[in-house]
Amino acid sequence: MRVASMFTRMSVLAFGLTFAVWSSADAAPVGGYPVSYGINMTPGTSNGNDITSVFIFESNGAQFNVDYGFTIPGIGVSRLTHTSSFAPTSALIAGIGRGISGVGDGRDHIYMVVNNGFAESIVGSLWSEVFPGSGETRVRHNEFIDLLTDASAGDPGALDAVLTFASVDAAGGWFDPNGRFAVMEFSLVPPPVGGSIPAPGTLALLATALVGLGFRALERRRRVHRPEA
Repeated sequence: MRVASMFTRMSVLAFGLTFAVWSSADAAPVGGYPVSYGINMTPGTSNGNDITSVFIFESNGAQFNVDYGFTIPGIGVSRLTHTSSFAPTSALIAGIGRGISGVGDGRDHIYMVVNNGFAESIVGSLWSEVFPGSGETRVRHNEFIDLLTDASAGDPGALDAVLTFASVDAAGGWFDPNGRFAVMEFSLVPPPVGGSIPAPGTLALLATALVGLGFRALERRRRVHRPEA
């Protein structure tokens, strides 16, 4: 679907991003632009459950896109992949970790994928301090959980409210898809802290490059020391 158009403590849970998308200068490929986000949730969500009702918001400065209906595994490294009609230059992701009595801390949590600078600036702050809104338009923590649930079920009013929150209240959290991000857990207990991961293939590419340089150096050495015929 394309559309034009909170009282708890929080801390960084995990961060790390890989992003595979066509260059914005390229013509749109048939079927759209494949976009892939690599997410590290190690050591896992506080309630031990997956993140559901996940929304992906994206923009290229002129266009806005929202896609939803995804699930992010509650622990480990996974990939969130979908197709956009354009190559996004900024993104924001939000979802819910539903609590189950007797499992983990048993509480519901909101998870938001934001830029690192925003994440560092809000650690230890209240949801109401980070997202104060304007008068009666402020979306509270429990209200946002309900909105995400209803919007993911297709409620147009809830969807509009979620879009407004993402583009206005959470505007400072949007991250560069070509950079790294932080996954924020909004909870009543100190959440676990994860670490960044290198982009898949980055270390392999670096190793390949070093091996290639080594072969070149060896070949040059052989040429230098090769006796004349």
